[in-house]
Amino acid sequence: MTNTIQNSILIFNYNESILENRNTVLCNTILGQKATLKEKGIKGIFISLKDAPYSPLVKEDPNLANLVKQLEKLSLTIDIPLSIGDYKRDTFTYLRKLSSDTSVKLFQNINVALLFFNPKALKKELAVLIYDDDKVNADKISSELVKLGYSIVHAHDAEDFKLKASAKKYDMTITHTAINQLKSKPSTSQSLGLSKELIINLPVFIDTAVNSLVTITGLEAQKIKHEIRPFNEKIPSQVIIAAMKFKGDISGVFFLVFPRELALISLEAMLGEAVEYDDTAAIVDGVAELCNIITGGAKVIFSNKKLKVLFELPKTYLSLQVALSDTLGSNGVWIDMQLDEKPFYMFITK
Repeated sequence: MTNTIQNSILIFNYNESILENRNTVLCNTILGQKATLKEKGIKGIFISLKDAPYSPLVKEDPNLANLVKQLEKLSLTIDIPLSIGDYKRDTFTYLRKLSSDTSVKLFQNINVALLFFNPKALKKELAVLIYDDDKVNADKISSELVKLGYSIVHAHDAEDFKLKASAKKYDMTITHTAINQLKSKPSTSQSLGLSKELIINLPVFIDTAVNSLVTITGLEAQKIKHEIRPFNEKIPSQVIIAAMKFKGDISGVFFLVFPRELALISLEAMLGEAVEYDDTAAIVDGVAELCNIITGGAKVIFSNKKLKVLFELPKTYLSLQVALSDTLGSNGVWIDMQLDEKPFYMFITK
């Protein structure tokens, strides 16, 4: 069994038959290096089964079960996340069952492990394609990646995943992965004050905004980045803001923030005719309608996901300070967007 360190991840290559006594040696070796690993800033441990001589499972494997059990026991004494990876696809379902009530993570390969263990080692704004036949697991993976700032696309089924992956439009694809969580670790959704369900469904708002704006204006739209923070007070002073509260299976407030110049451009593109720059009422109504269209599209997707979400009528603001008063100073997800290569913004909070 060999080991190496890559991008602050300790990789153990399990290059011999998986046996209980070898599992014990592996875990004792890691435990014995606990202080050294901390000093070296190791962010995660990856047990690679790539070269382990075992056949695809036809029945339960007590040695694999023992490996998961010993790693979970180790996790209680070492404050570094542990994972198993590079397994055969036929083995993933069995490993997921074994690890479902543990903190041992399952990563398709070392690149996926790096995505979660040390995201700072990767470029920002990665586009990630996800597929899992277990929708709950896919949503859990998506939720974690959204928190890390990645753009997420879900494949509808295995065939859709193959089709999208073959297009090579994504920086990374993820399947056969499970990010089991430490039960004692507080979730980001709690610190945000946002529900887990809302965090999971943030991509719905982002993707719907992009698709809706492209469709109704003919202009190019894209997400630039997002971050967890209060409402950004450093945006341009001349803005049109529309906000919609929503409740039901998920609840919160959605803010759409357009600089006045871009609001005018968008409205003219949507109507196909010129609008007077001083026609504030028309511009405000236009931004409210854009907000309606985006949230309407999101509502359809939520309905398809069997989520009941009711959006109230949009409320509009010409004053940033008045809009701020309706956020209660709460943290939320601030999203930088572009339309026609010009910035606009979205903010989602409780």
